[in-house]
Amino acid sequence: MKTIYIWVKWFMLALMIVVGAYFYDKLPDQIPVHWNYAGEIDAYGPKTTHLFMIPAITLVMMILFVLLPKLDPKKDRYEKFADIYEIIQLAILGFMVYMYFITIAAALNPLVDVTFYVLFGVGVMFVLMGNYMGKIRQNYFVGIKTPWTLDNEEVWNKTHRLGGWCFVFSGLIFVLQAFTGVVDWWLFVTAILISVAVPIGYSYWLYKKIKK
Repeated sequence: MKTIYIWVKWFMLALMIVVGAYFYDKLPDQIPVHWNYAGEIDAYGPKTTHLFMIPAITLVMMILFVLLPKLDPKKDRYEKFADIYEIIQLAILGFMVYMYFITIAAALNPLVDVTFYVLFGVGVMFVLMGNYMGKIRQNYFVGIKTPWTLDNEEVWNKTHRLGGWCFVFSGLIFVLQAFTGVVDWWLFVTAILISVAVPIGYSYWLYKKIKK
């Protein structure tokens, strides 16, 4: 099974390189690289930098995903959620590929609704990761790492189950905004903060409760 994951990740990287090379001559020298909250282009950059930098970053991430478990003092824990770790990698790398293609599409057609695709992509990634978050075992690199989750395995497990629900909830909000076209960036930021702050606060509360 692990071999399949490896081939899928290399396929993602190769697909980015092939697509980037195919569209290179069709793209203008300057392409959009950033959009404001209204979905309007507010920054351009050289196509060469973008088309090759993003695949390079993706490659670095792939290497780090392999190295981090080897450096982790709790490296033995990764065996307990090996498939989940691979799925999380695929979700993150898949989002990189997705955004790479969106940027190319927006450069070819300025009328592309980038806001819709970004919200949808982030939403799907959050829902996917949230569904598997509760199965991540205690380690130093992947998951919700607070002093309290790292000190107590029960706190870790319960915090990640709650964090998974928070991620799924936030992801569904993003997808709903994308499809309704009602984009409220305050709601977007609030959902992100909930996904971060609620699990952190819960881990502290639960730790204190257990230690009493």
